[in-house]
Amino acid sequence: MPIRKLTVTITTLFLLSTAAWAVTKVPATAALEVTTPLTVFYGEAIDGTAQVTASDGSAVTGTVTFYDGTTSFCTLTLTNGASCPEATEKSFAAGVHVFTAVYSGDATHAEATSNAVTVTVKQDTTTTAVASSANPVAVGGGLVYTATVAGAHGPVSGAVTFLDGTVSMGSTTLSGSGNAALSVLMLVAGDHAITARYVGDANSLGSTSTVLHEMVQGTLAATTTTLSASANPVVAGANVSFTAKVAAVGGKTAPTGTVTFVEGGATLGSALVSAGAATWSTSALSVGGHNIVAHYAGDAMTAGSVSAALSVVVNRQQSGQGPGTGMTIGTGTITVAAGDTAVIPVVVNMGSGMAKAVSLSCSGLPEEASCSYVSGSSGAAAGAGAATLRIATSAPRDCGSSTPYGAPAKSAAVAGLLLVLVPGRRRVAKGLLAAVCAVMAMGTMTGCGTGTCTDLGTRPGTYTITVTGSVGGAVVSQKVKLVVTP
Repeated sequence: MPIRKLTVTITTLFLLSTAAWAVTKVPATAALEVTTPLTVFYGEAIDGTAQVTASDGSAVTGTVTFYDGTTSFCTLTLTNGASCPEATEKSFAAGVHVFTAVYSGDATHAEATSNAVTVTVKQDTTTTAVASSANPVAVGGGLVYTATVAGAHGPVSGAVTFLDGTVSMGSTTLSGSGNAALSVLMLVAGDHAITARYVGDANSLGSTSTVLHEMVQGTLAATTTTLSASANPVVAGANVSFTAKVAAVGGKTAPTGTVTFVEGGATLGSALVSAGAATWSTSALSVGGHNIVAHYAGDAMTAGSVSAALSVVVNRQQSGQGPGTGMTIGTGTITVAAGDTAVIPVVVNMGSGMAKAVSLSCSGLPEEASCSYVSGSSGAAAGAGAATLRIATSAPRDCGSSTPYGAPAKSAAVAGLLLVLVPGRRRVAKGLLAAVCAVMAMGTMTGCGTGTCTDLGTRPGTYTITVTGSVGGAVVSQKVKLVVTP
């Protein structure tokens, strides 16, 4: 409890006495009462009252002096309400104090000493905070660390040590306002854990600040960013989460900061990096193909990086075909080198009911490219069949022909596929027919084996093809960008 004051109370009782002129002084008594707790912290006030009473009840005059052991610290005229200065009441050092009050006496009253009252003053608790004049700072840069120390009840004194991890950078003495400052040069790049430690003094306990992470920039660590989706393809209106994983090359630095998810230069959303990953979710993607890219902005220690584009397909919800009935085609853009084969994942959702006929076709393929379908229900969800649509391209080859690109088509670049999927026990029925129509019907070429064809094969370029599938009458048509590289 806060101390208010040390006061004096006079008890007066006027009596008619025939011994008023007696030579012997009237005995007096002094009583000391401490009104605050008998255990306090350094800086808390100690309040008390000294009461002087004459044995015959007569009025007393003179002074009362308060002692801490044998040391006096305050003298008051014997007047009701007289009190010691507030600063005196709060100045008692940590330790055990024995207080008494001594009455000086007057012309008719004898001196008196009060009872002793013991008060224990404990060391005060403190808090320490540290701040930096610059953060981040370049390698070799100078800055000033400032520590502020505050006592819970009273002033503080002593020294503060500044630490980089467990290594002392130096110590300075606190000012009267509880501040200390240290100028340093930061010579090593990286994340430095800076703390300020107040060692305490006779009246105040020590304390240590929370950690200040000082970023000292050298060469920024390179990073890689990879992007994935919780589902692909998805149905319009369904929620999909995009997760960007950010890693520093070498693994010595943990990237922090922000990842922005972008499509075609437009920002879709952003998320903070935590434990090496940033996740953003949406259910607002429109029907069609979306190429999403994750941009990591970098931080004080790591350079920014950009993920490869992730192609996500959003399909229309199917209606009138039972719950979940339909087909989803799992890409918006595919890149393939001439002579290689590109694959497109396909998921057939059959829902419930009788077996449903499934057909698949593709159109708009470049010359000397083919489309085929490979069934495979392995790992498919209940009520669904999984498959792969393959687009094969042709490389230039030694064939003895000089037929240029754009000559009359030698193939019909359309594949018609028919199979029957039976939802019973959610797997493809045995004995189903997967008929694959050849897309390439190459014309007769003369002179094969002589000369080198430099204009044949699938022409490199960018094409827009259409993949169309149907299940039980529901049709899904998806445009896919096909990029053929040399």
